[in-house]
Amino acid sequence: MDNNNPLFNILSPSSAQGGMTDEELALIERRRAVRAVSVVLVVLCTLFLAVMAGAMIALWDTGKSSRDLIAVLNGSYVYAQTQEELDRIASGGEAVAEAENGTGQPEEGQDDEGLSVVNEVPSDDADSSNGDISDMSSQDNSESGIDVVEDAGSEDDASMMNGPKINVYVDPNVNYPIPFSEVDESYFEDALFIGDSRLQGFGMYSGMPGTFYAATGFQLYKYDSMDVVTTDEGKVPITQAMPYDSFTKIYIKVGLNEMGGNDNIFLSRYKELITWLRGCQPRAIIYIHGLLPVTAAKSQSDKVHNNTNVNARNESLKQLAMEQRAYYLDVGSALAGADGSLPAEMAADGIHLKAQYMDIWKQYLMSHAVVVE
Repeated sequence: MDNNNPLFNILSPSSAQGGMTDEELALIERRRAVRAVSVVLVVLCTLFLAVMAGAMIALWDTGKSSRDLIAVLNGSYVYAQTQEELDRIASGGEAVAEAENGTGQPEEGQDDEGLSVVNEVPSDDADSSNGDISDMSSQDNSESGIDVVEDAGSEDDASMMNGPKINVYVDPNVNYPIPFSEVDESYFEDALFIGDSRLQGFGMYSGMPGTFYAATGFQLYKYDSMDVVTTDEGKVPITQAMPYDSFTKIYIKVGLNEMGGNDNIFLSRYKELITWLRGCQPRAIIYIHGLLPVTAAKSQSDKVHNNTNVNARNESLKQLAMEQRAYYLDVGSALAGADGSLPAEMAADGIHLKAQYMDIWKQYLMSHAVVVE
């Protein structure tokens, strides 16, 4: 047969491919298949990475963690919320429909038990926080936290047809401000204390009952990320440890470690914390601790942590308390000397109150309590 005949080229693949053998053609086809599969894998990997990056950005933007995403994917988050509700109904505990009080469900991993004081020795955490925090940012929070418990109902009980009775909460902000009363220690059994090493020392040495979420170096800016509360799984932030509707009084004492930063950011973050707390603890009365003074020697030697700045911050906290319908506690007035400073014998380091003087603080709280009828 004439090799120059076009019909020969059609009938002979080897000739059409420049004289390639069948094995060579098969190798080319395999290479093409490998390249096609590689392209598909690259596209799939790119899409997967893009989805994961988007998920991580979304988690970061909403303040969640990868554990929250995993919990949602495997169903444990829904299970935890459902089990929490079932346990509360089974035990005849108090519950309120979200439609009535606007609050959410407990976060994953929460339990019904309050946790004790973090077992760390208080240190001069104010000195450890001298870094510049003025450039720290916090999202603006236009919600005051008050609307969460507004119109929360009355003392009347609402019953469900063929179901357990549900107690309607008393709004702790009704008739605000309520005059201070004197109470005994039992008042604080369902109280939560949130704060820094000064409050931590108070919990350790005052004998005050209650639950303490306090730690050395605690800052308001890190309330939702700093590991403070000891659990069976290790230390976690207060937002992960907080049981739902377990406290009727919440005492917040922060502000000294945050000095040196932007006051507007500090107050905005404080409002955010109050809003979050009212969502988790709808019956709780919020107390805002004023900052305790430092000794005269400390005040004169420290450009940041001095009594001039303490007094200025306390004025801001007093105004914040009125805006948020919280109760301002001027504990420093019970401890300060005639010059407004903390007496030198009360603090070895100029900041932290010695154990034998904690009772003054305790007696002040017992004589400045709000009782909601």
